Amino acid sequence: MASAQAEVTLARSGARTDETAVAVPRQSRRRRLETGLFVLPAVLFQLCWGWYPLIAAFLLSFTNARVRSPIAFTGLDSYLRMWHDPLAIQAFRVTALYAGLTILLTFVVPIIVAILLMEMPRHAIRWMMLLWFIPLSVLASTLVFRYMYNTQYGFFQWVATDLLHLPPQPFLNSAAQVNFWIVFPGLLFFGPGLIYIATLQGIPRSYYEAAEIEGASFWRKVWTISIPRLRPVISMLLIFSIIGSSQAFELQQIMTDGGPGGASRTVVLYLYTLLQDLRFADATVLGVYLFLGVMAIVAIYRLVVDDDPDAPTRRRWFGFSWPSATPVPEPGVSSAISTVDGAQRREQPGG
Repeated sequence: MASAQAEVTLARSGARTDETAVAVPRQSRRRRLETGLFVLPAVLFQLCWGWYPLIAAFLLSFTNARVRSPIAFTGLDSYLRMWHDPLAIQAFRVTALYAGLTILLTFVVPIIVAILLMEMPRHAIRWMMLLWFIPLSVLASTLVFRYMYNTQYGFFQWVATDLLHLPPQPFLNSAAQVNFWIVFPGLLFFGPGLIYIATLQGIPRSYYEAAEIEGASFWRKVWTISIPRLRPVISMLLIFSIIGSSQAFELQQIMTDGGPGGASRTVVLYLYTLLQDLRFADATVLGVYLFLGVMAIVAIYRLVVDDDPDAPTRRRWFGFSWPSATPVPEPGVSSAISTVDGAQRREQPGG
């Protein structure tokens, strides 16, 4: 009885009932040694292929980075040269535009589609998940879409001229349209939509049933239940999307090779061009600039956004109110709380 009252007290105070103070036994020396041996390969791999190239790149960016001649210290010369390089500035603008289109079309749209699909019958959801998770090679699908974008015999040109009766479209040959058409295949074959559906299926139905009893509309349930419960997954995938889109290279290299006129030349593609021209120091500096920019964006995002769906208050940033999860008490806990409240009122003098 005392333990039940303690759990009810924790529930009333806002603490989680499963967070109990349990003494953790101290591990033996053999256990710690086994744990260290299991972790050692991952640590060595990260040091060799992660931290060592990163530190070496920073050091190399302050030199002339010669291959067959002595390396000389040049200070900030490469940084200043790339800072004023118009092609580097254009590459960062293209990367920012491509990242924005990628997040808008292949990140935001799948969230909306996943929420709408959850309102369909279960057998329809299974078929849609199967179609959404078509195992296609990125390289193969990119080559197919490059032929589909062909202005002479491409499929999209046939749709535009014969079916929609539009004038011939330039597609990848237009500087204003090229980035959209590069992002467009990702809208059709993007895996995170399946992750959103799996996360939504893990939300207890009792949450939605309780909201329906209270008279909540469809969009109210989406804003107070679905979106908050998706917030940790959205936060993680958004960071991955920012990092991945800032490193875009394969699609641009295969479809346009940076054209037309550099309109699709991303930072990594320009870095690849510098390496082909044996400008290793400039390429390293460009990579350092990209690393610092992405790290700054991710750090600001982690400081600004709270991905805990059970946060007690709402955070407001730049006038936007992040939705917090609506608390839905379990039936047993709510009844226990009401029983204890009634008992306390009866014990009070004059109650």
